[in-house]
Amino acid sequence: MGSVTFQIIDGLEAGRVLRDLETPVTIGREEDNDIRLNDERVSRFHAKIQQDGGKIILTDLESTNGTRVNGHPVRMRLLTLGDQIHIGRCALVYGSPEELNAHIADQLADLNELATDTQGEVVDPVPLFPDAYPSGPPALPEGLTATQAVELSNLLDYVRTEVLAALYHCTEPAARETPEFVQLTRPSWQRLQKLPLLLAQQLAQLADPVDNEQN
Repeated sequence: MGSVTFQIIDGLEAGRVLRDLETPVTIGREEDNDIRLNDERVSRFHAKIQQDGGKIILTDLESTNGTRVNGHPVRMRLLTLGDQIHIGRCALVYGSPEELNAHIADQLADLNELATDTQGEVVDPVPLFPDAYPSGPPALPEGLTATQAVELSNLLDYVRTEVLAALYHCTEPAARETPEFVQLTRPSWQRLQKLPLLLAQQLAQLADPVDNEQN
């Protein structure tokens, strides 16, 4: 038995990080699930996460609307850090923010090592855009009126929706490449995945002073 962490990046529970859940973990609409998703498109008991030999396995429990991982419908799937799981209108990411940050750095190092020729010179290094805010995202402005808070909330929600639209249309590389698809490196994709969680948390913070003022 082990533990797993999931980030919910879309759905009514967006912004939550469910840490160190002991396996097996069930996902579904009923309250008895370890991860409860309030969505009518989610089956009562939709999917199960279990561990076997150090591997994390996702199993769709014959749900009505199915389960997708990285854009592909699955019945059973070995999960790796950063995998994006779509259940109903909800999206979850496997792994904690800290685990994914370390994983992204390791993957970039591996990609750049592959780009090194036999003379030890880097041929085509994977570009890493520097963090504009290395200490973390900027704080939300204080002292906003209710109207300003709502306007900022609408703007953040627009950005969050646009990011989610891109993530929902990302799929793992198919066997046959076509020019209609734009491919991202997995580290870039996982970096994009962090934004909806952050935006959802900031939207919740913005809603607090508005609720307090109305009360």
